[in-house]
Amino acid sequence: MKFKTILIAQIFWAFFSCTGDEESSVPKIPSANFKIELTDQQKKLAKSIDSIASKRHKQGIFNGVVLFAEYGLPIYSKAFGFANFKTKELLTEHSVFQLASVSKMFTATAILLLQQKGYLSINDSIHHIIPNFPYKGLIIRHLLTHRSGLPRYMVVTDEHWPRDSMLTNEDMHAVMVAHSPKRYFSPDFRFNYQNTNYAYLALIVERVSGQSFDNFVRDHIFEPLGMYNSRVYSGKKQPDIAGAVVGHIYRRPRIVLPQENYINGVSGDKGVYASVGDLLKFDQALYTDTFLTAESKQLMFHPWTKWRRAGKDSYGFGWRISNFEKDNLVYHYGWWNGFKTSFMRYTNSKRTIIILTNRDRKLTLTKELQALLFPE
Repeated sequence: MKFKTILIAQIFWAFFSCTGDEESSVPKIPSANFKIELTDQQKKLAKSIDSIASKRHKQGIFNGVVLFAEYGLPIYSKAFGFANFKTKELLTEHSVFQLASVSKMFTATAILLLQQKGYLSINDSIHHIIPNFPYKGLIIRHLLTHRSGLPRYMVVTDEHWPRDSMLTNEDMHAVMVAHSPKRYFSPDFRFNYQNTNYAYLALIVERVSGQSFDNFVRDHIFEPLGMYNSRVYSGKKQPDIAGAVVGHIYRRPRIVLPQENYINGVSGDKGVYASVGDLLKFDQALYTDTFLTAESKQLMFHPWTKWRRAGKDSYGFGWRISNFEKDNLVYHYGWWNGFKTSFMRYTNSKRTIIILTNRDRKLTLTKELQALLFPE
C-alpha cells in the first residue's frame, strides 16, 4: 500500500509542479478535475477518522475542519458545524481560520527566506537591525527559539496602551522602549515560550525587507506556494478577510463572540488566516529544497531547547519538535480569540493532520487521530 501511495503521490506532484515558468520552483495548484482513487486501506482509515470526528461534533465538542493527508494526498477532508453560530452559516472545507500560534511557522519561514537571500543572519544582533532595542546581548536565533528572556508585551501594553486603539508591531516596540520591563533571564539561559519573540521577528522582517509583514508573507510565501486563501491580518489595514470565519468563546450555556482585541493588530506571533488546503500546500513545500533550502530546514527543525529533564518536547524555529517514539513529529498548536488550531507533520510516514476550529473548547481530536494512525 505504501509503495502505491508513494507512486500516486509522485504522479500527483509531477502533474502540477512542472511548468514552463523558470521561476516556478515550488508546486502549483492541481486541476480541480484531477481525481485520485484511494486504496482500500486509505478508504478504511478515512471512514475511521470520519467516525471519530462526527462523534465529537454530535457531542458538541468539535466545530471545525479536519484534513488528513499521506504523501500530500488528501485522504480525508471535511467540515463540521457553523462558521458563525449566530447566522448559522455553515463551515466548508475552504473556510479560512485565524491560525493563532500556528502563525509562528510562517514568521520563522520569513526570517529564513531573508537569510537565504543574504539580507540577514540568524546570528545577527537585534541592535544591528533595531538600534533602540531596549535589551542587550540578543541575536535573532534567541527569538526564534524562545530563549531570549523577553517579557510579555501584553503585560506592559495592557498597562500603557489604550484598549480602544489597535496596536501594531511598531507600537508594541515603542511601548517596550518607553517602559523597558525587566526581562525574565539572560539570553540563551533557558526556554520560555513567549509571543514577544515572534512579534519582534515580524518587526525585523519589516525593517530588513522594507515591506509590511503582511505583504512580505504574501509575496514570498503565500503567492509562490499558491496559498491564495491565506493572508496576514493587520488590524489597521485589513478589517475584512475573504472567507474568514468567526471565532467563538464557549460560555455555558451559550457561545459568545469575542470582543475586538487591540492586540489583534500585532502579527508574527499570530495573525495568519488560512484554510486547511493552503496549509497542506505549505506542508508539502517543506519536503522540497526549492522553497526553503535543506540548510534552512535543518535549522528550522533542529531541537534547540536543552531540557534539564527528559521527556519534554523541544522547539525549533516556529515548530515544536516532539519526542514521539513512533514517528518523527514536528507540530504546533494555536489558541486565540475563539480559535483553536493544530498542525501535525509526521515526516517519516509523510502523514499530515491539520485541524482548525472556531470554538475555544478543548481540542481532543488531534490526539485521538494520532492514536488511530499509530496504534499501540
